[in-house]
Amino acid sequence: MVAYFLSQYFVNIDLIDWMVMGGLIVVTGTLGDLVESMLKRSLDVKDSGKMLPGHGGILDRFDGLFLSVPFVVTYLIF
Repeated sequence: MVAYFLSQYFVNIDLIDWMVMGGLIVVTGTLGDLVESMLKRSLDVKDSGKMLPGHGGILDRFDGLFLSVPFVVTYLIF
């Protein structure tokens, strides 16, 4: 639904491209979260920072983004 509404506002990118980007973000964002959690577990680290105690640290807010951005940018380039 977000991709549809974004396609209505940002008309320079087609609806199908917004849908593909949405799918890429869902899949790679979830994988990014899982990979970062697996890395923390392998290092026996509960929180990767002290800025947001109990939330896994500040990196937990962005770990899905770190993996999904390169895929979306690559899709937009090609």
